Amino acid sequence: MTLLIGTARNPGRFRLRSASLPLLALALPYPHAAQAQVSRTEDNAITNADDAFGQSVGNERVGLYGADDVRGFSPTEAGNARIEGLYFAQASSPGGRAISGNMIRVGLSAQGYAFPAPTGIVDYTLFRNFGGLGANMRLEYGQYGSPILLADAQLPLGADAGVTLSLNLREQERHEGGRANNMGLGATIAARPWEGAQIIAFASEFRFWHDPAPPVSFPDGDFLPPEYKRRELLSQPWALRDNRNTLFGAVAKLPFGEWRVDVGLFQSGRRVPETYSDLLTRLRPDGTTPARVIVANGNNRDDVTSGELRVTRSLVTGPMAHKLIVSARGRVGERVFGGPLRINLGESTLLEPDFRAEPTFTLGPENLDKVQQGSVGFAWSATVPGRFSLDASVTQSKYRKNVDFASPTREDVRVRDTPTTGSLTGSVFLTRNLVLFGGHVRGFEEALVAPEAAVNQGDAPPALRTRQTDLGIRYAFPGNIRLVAALFTISKPYFNLDENQVFRELGSNTNRGAELSLAGQILPGLNIVAGAVLIDSRITSPLVDAGQIGSRPIGTSRRRMIFDADWRLDGGTSPLSFDISVIGLSAQVGNAAGTLMAPANTTVDLGMRYRFKLAGANALLRAQVNNVANVYGWNVSGSGAFQYRPRRHGSVALIMDL
Repeated sequence: MTLLIGTARNPGRFRLRSASLPLLALALPYPHAAQAQVSRTEDNAITNADDAFGQSVGNERVGLYGADDVRGFSPTEAGNARIEGLYFAQASSPGGRAISGNMIRVGLSAQGYAFPAPTGIVDYTLFRNFGGLGANMRLEYGQYGSPILLADAQLPLGADAGVTLSLNLREQERHEGGRANNMGLGATIAARPWEGAQIIAFASEFRFWHDPAPPVSFPDGDFLPPEYKRRELLSQPWALRDNRNTLFGAVAKLPFGEWRVDVGLFQSGRRVPETYSDLLTRLRPDGTTPARVIVANGNNRDDVTSGELRVTRSLVTGPMAHKLIVSARGRVGERVFGGPLRINLGESTLLEPDFRAEPTFTLGPENLDKVQQGSVGFAWSATVPGRFSLDASVTQSKYRKNVDFASPTREDVRVRDTPTTGSLTGSVFLTRNLVLFGGHVRGFEEALVAPEAAVNQGDAPPALRTRQTDLGIRYAFPGNIRLVAALFTISKPYFNLDENQVFRELGSNTNRGAELSLAGQILPGLNIVAGAVLIDSRITSPLVDAGQIGSRPIGTSRRRMIFDADWRLDGGTSPLSFDISVIGLSAQVGNAAGTLMAPANTTVDLGMRYRFKLAGANALLRAQVNNVANVYGWNVSGSGAFQYRPRRHGSVALIMDL
């Protein structure tokens, strides 16, 4: 690896070549005779999944939903994130190497989960090491030839304590063309002071830089952008993005007989010294535009400190187990944003490179956004195993938001609110294998930040009141197959761009839908995860009644289907296994009027695993081909920006438990 120290504009750029990866790996701890505490060669999201609603394990993920999309909404944008089950407000996604995976808590998986939230919860888990010694390494030749190194080392600090150190280096060949660098670092210290107790402190950082801003297009009519060559670099050579995310914190889970104390404190930060957006507005059918706009921004930061203290009392009365929970949670955040400059390059095209000289510009003054929120919650649960469960909670919050705009023409924002939210959920065993579940949840959530196409880019409206109701069944087939089916409805205010490209509240948005999950082992060695979600997303607004906007939000689709299968030969004993992933997405709404639709598409991914011994260590060869049929499809953002989906690409990785 060669480390090149550049200017302040492009600091710390590295060149990571495939041939240098094994040399770099020699610098890692290599306890050859030790048993690795965590086996990365066994990471497999398909075989670990309990349902089809979303789970990640290491670098593998599976499911209908992800951290940015649950039932048509984003739990992370809404502030519905947790770390080890405890409240966590994030300035950015935890991209460092302290997080080992996540699980989407929605529907049945949210049953029995204290203080659920509308649109679901993304619950992150941490690396932990209680006295183990070992190391793991992943050398990957990734998409379009991207060299990647991921490494973890576990070091003991006694019989019940240890350290995990993690590293991620990647020189990423972007699917839009060009190359970007990113690096992730992480460390955790874990201790088990007594049986059942855990204390974990962690720190992580994720940085990406020299990242080209790919162009996105906004058709000026009821037509799709023309298909253009994928992987061709169309970005302006000077429009490079730089982003640094940090996450620090600690979690303690301390049982004291019938009492339990859980506490978590987290600090999440984001630094954006330089970023750009490349917008081909008013795109014509021939791929040309009269106004290619570069939105330059920078010197932005976002810091938020959050945490939760939870005390739980468990008791048993006859056949019934009870839990009483008192929770105090809060967050304090400060965000510096704004100051963007819109640079109109004039006439341009989407079909071929159109590089321009870097203009001289000065960013405008930044705005300051401060938010404080404190909440006290009470929850009660009652369970009779094999019979029923009932969970209820109520939370009283105090919310303050102050936005000081630098421009004297804009009125500052002052919001004070004291919302009361709550939930009532439960499940009943109709038979030994059939469970009926459901619930109603009212929440208080953050709103989306104004996108790059908005003239008020970066603005964040005050928090919103939301609600969700769902009802479903789970049936456990003989063996290890579980079927989950549910109906749901979610309502929240609808924000998007108006006719003046101002991001503001335009009405209310209700998502009604049905979801289906089938997961488990159908034969020895053969696991499947299959699911579908059907969503009728509707806007209620005077603008809809007047015909100024359509009744469905931009970027939404009515149907998403997945099918994943992992087949390990010889009844699950062979070193060789194959996997397939099929994702089908129906047409997406492409403009505010609802008169343009991005076509439906289905992609197929294929993979293979081969397990073997290398120098006495467990090793895995992992090969994948994504978008096997090389389908050309469009993705539409919530603001109406079109961007093509990645073309066919492959990867191969060597993973070792050292």
